[in-house]
Amino acid sequence: MLLFVHLLIFWEFNVPQELKNALMEQQAKPYMFASLTRPHSEQLLQGLQLLRQDHELCDIVLRVGDAKIHAHKVVLASISPYFKAMFTGNLSEKETSEVEFQCIDEAALKAIVEYAYTGTVFISQETVESLLPAANLLQVKLVLKECCSFLESQLDAGNCIGISRFAETYGCHDLCLAATKFICQNFEEVCQTEEFFELTRAELDEIVSNDCLNVLTEESVFYALESWIKYDLTERQQYLAQLLHCVRLPLLSVKFLTRLYEANHLIRDDHACKHLLNEALKYHFMPEHRLSYQTVLSTRPRCAPKVLLAVGGKAGLFATLER
Repeated sequence: MLLFVHLLIFWEFNVPQELKNALMEQQAKPYMFASLTRPHSEQLLQGLQLLRQDHELCDIVLRVGDAKIHAHKVVLASISPYFKAMFTGNLSEKETSEVEFQCIDEAALKAIVEYAYTGTVFISQETVESLLPAANLLQVKLVLKECCSFLESQLDAGNCIGISRFAETYGCHDLCLAATKFICQNFEEVCQTEEFFELTRAELDEIVSNDCLNVLTEESVFYALESWIKYDLTERQQYLAQLLHCVRLPLLSVKFLTRLYEANHLIRDDHACKHLLNEALKYHFMPEHRLSYQTVLSTRPRCAPKVLLAVGGKAGLFATLER
């Protein structure tokens, strides 16, 4: 019996149509097509790494400080649009064999070159602050993404504000959103940290204006603002009225509002703050005019916790709870 062997191994690889057509024409003959992408890639990387380590066929030297990093332009260009533009565009570096970097950390640049040849990168709390900016500058997207994922996994009440600032500085949108979400969800812990008291007025305004701020009552928001102001009273007292706009004052109880009006010296001595409290009290005492106050003070509740409460049910043909 004539045995026809047709073995096609497709491994993360699309066979060109021309090759498929040629194979179809060979149906009467034994053939084998093996796409060994993964072992080939590993062998290629290992070979390039050995060449780099032995300084063989290297055509570029990256100089940072006193360190010199030997590499191949084609390898660097393949993982970095920054290097590709440098080595293929109309820049002077296209013809040179040595490039100096002054704004990149030495260890971070070495780590990125190592990644280019091995596909691996070491990220820790000690390295990420220099590695992420380097990956951002050199446009090494996969390393940048992993740095962001690492920082997101490290979020806690004591560092979330710093990570949010760091992410915004380098345009890491998803990380910035994750940090902001963490701040809002854990606000009552965050507002007791040193990072919270170092916020700028604009940063604080943005946080406490967030509809998704997770607080039991608006009292927590007021006390957080009061603590922030008292941290540097001389400089920050001027912002009290502006920040008070961010508190959903009509959602505070009449008792709490009255106590603020009568006993809180920061508010008692500030005409604009007293006016805001008066508006909030009117909201309670003159419900028929509430619509007109919504343009002055926000009455929209914060996002509720994601808890579903089921009341009642059904037993047989009769509901257990009727309205």
